[in-house]
Amino acid sequence: MDMEALSADDYESVHRASRGLAARYGMVTLNAMMEAWEALVQDVEEGFDVEQVWDYANMLRCRRWLAEAWPVFTDRIRAARQAELDALDARFQLATVPLRGQGDDARWHSRRPLLIVGDRLLELPGSWVL
Repeated sequence: MDMEALSADDYESVHRASRGLAARYGMVTLNAMMEAWEALVQDVEEGFDVEQVWDYANMLRCRRWLAEAWPVFTDRIRAARQAELDALDARFQLATVPLRGQGDDARWHSRRPLLIVGDRLLELPGSWVL
């Protein structure tokens, strides 16, 4: 969808979501959170550095923001960005495995990177051990 075709109501829905979630996430934008999710997905695909494992849950905050903000957006905003979000989610699904105790259909918050790189002597969280 051409971003010029978006209305003031569409833009306001994005601002409303940003303001509503600011207490938990800081004042961020839809574009920034989509870019952060894409960067994290790429990191996971390329091999997640074991030194960042304890910060991983915090890194997922961009996807949590998107999940919480999505219902606030207008239909036009969701339609404009849904294919992009779905593609990133699919890539993430392929590059991750469920945390121990989760089913194969586990969503992003219950998955960990499949490929972990770095010093394997560092301790992994218990839920990351298969």
